[in-house]
Amino acid sequence: MDEIIKNKNIYIQYDSNVFNNFTEKLFNVNYITKEGLIKSEINGRGKTLEIEYFGKEFILKHYIRGGFISKISYDNYIFSSLASTRSVREYNLLNNLFLKGLPVPKPAALKVVKNKFTYNASLITCKIKNNGTLHDFIIKNKMNNNLWFLLEKTLKDFYEHNVYHSDLNSKNILIDSNNNFHLVDFDKSYFFYNKKLFYKSINRLDRSLLKLNNYNNEVKEIIKNFS
Repeated sequence: MDEIIKNKNIYIQYDSNVFNNFTEKLFNVNYITKEGLIKSEINGRGKTLEIEYFGKEFILKHYIRGGFISKISYDNYIFSSLASTRSVREYNLLNNLFLKGLPVPKPAALKVVKNKFTYNASLITCKIKNNGTLHDFIIKNKMNNNLWFLLEKTLKDFYEHNVYHSDLNSKNILIDSNNNFHLVDFDKSYFFYNKKLFYKSINRLDRSLLKLNNYNNEVKEIIKNFS
């Protein structure tokens, strides 16, 4: 069950079934640092942190700008409506996909801080326990025919549910101890209206793998098997 906290220009939403003792301070990097809640900082652009709170592990992501515009605005976005903010959109999409049984992280909490015309946002998701990313498995030569088959099956599940992942790359695909594949980081993702969009994401994945040792164009073969 989702609970909402509103305080002037701050909007927070969290799943009370996930948190027994939720505090909005979980979004405060100074607080979680001081309390020793940070387990690691995940590689990638911006602050994405792995935290542990009351025995549960979470991923805290703060949305930041990329490219040239990041030199002008680090983490502020134009505000039009609460529903269109990055954290609300990703939270709702993940919740939808999770309820459908797709292998994605369960959304746990979100925060939006609104200024006059802009906002900044953060998202907390439940951590998926894993043995590494697709990137790790390839460079360590741990991929095999069975794993490639299971990856194809996972991607087909998203394809059949019309899910477009806007940044499908080797580091956004996790593999757990049971060889299950999970997709993470659904910022700017949505349900597609054109199947070409899905192929666009798969081709992006293929390009992200081309520079890796031990990659032999397996994703190209996966693409051929899609209807």
